[in-house]
Amino acid sequence: MEKKINIKALIISLIFALISCGFVFGYINSLEKPVPEIKTIKLLVASRNMKVGEEIKPEDISTIDVPEDSLPEGVINDRKSIEGMYIKEAVIKGEPFRPERLAPWEELTLSFSIPEDMRALSVFVNESSIFSNQLRVGDKVDVIGNYIIKTNDDKEIKLSNTIIQNVEVLGIGPDRVRHNTSEDSESSDDSKLPRTVTLCVSPKEAEKLAYTSAFADFAITLRGDKDEELVETPGVIIEDLLPLKKIEELTEHMGGEE
Repeated sequence: MEKKINIKALIISLIFALISCGFVFGYINSLEKPVPEIKTIKLLVASRNMKVGEEIKPEDISTIDVPEDSLPEGVINDRKSIEGMYIKEAVIKGEPFRPERLAPWEELTLSFSIPEDMRALSVFVNESSIFSNQLRVGDKVDVIGNYIIKTNDDKEIKLSNTIIQNVEVLGIGPDRVRHNTSEDSESSDDSKLPRTVTLCVSPKEAEKLAYTSAFADFAITLRGDKDEELVETPGVIIEDLLPLKKIEELTEHMGGEE
């Protein structure tokens, strides 16, 4: 007995087979087409987490590749504009640099210049205190206090003694940038000289300087650039400057005039 062939089913099967071949052929062709090249650009980002007040150094900057059309708006992508700047708002690792989070040194508040456990104290000065307007921010200085000590018999002992050593100058007047303080004033007119000097001192040194500034007098001595040695000094009174005999002669002479 001969089997009948279902012509309709055969045609449908052939149609599905052709459709499947078309899909396979199209997929193979899509694999052979080149993927469009995406243009990228080097984006400068922080190579580590950075705290407020830190200076940005070359090693703090790294790069990542991002699509050219995906570069974030408003970022700084020039190394020269980033290196040497200071962090004004915290920056996390991998974050691009934005102008509102950076600042030059002179625009940071003074508190960022003060090391841990130290204090900043401003004192009034005159021309002799700032070496004819040549003292600079960043210099190291000593402070000598000049005191008048009254004894029980109503005599006065005048004493000069170094009370603070090797402290940094944080500011001269409103200026916190290191340059020659005579640049803004070629004349020695007192009205143009800085009126204050801000020093970086320990809490104990701050008390000594505040007392001396309020109740005595002081002088500032400039240290050499590499001199960090602390020296113990007994202080100086008039007897250390003139022989006792000479002092007695001067005293008698002055008494005779009176």
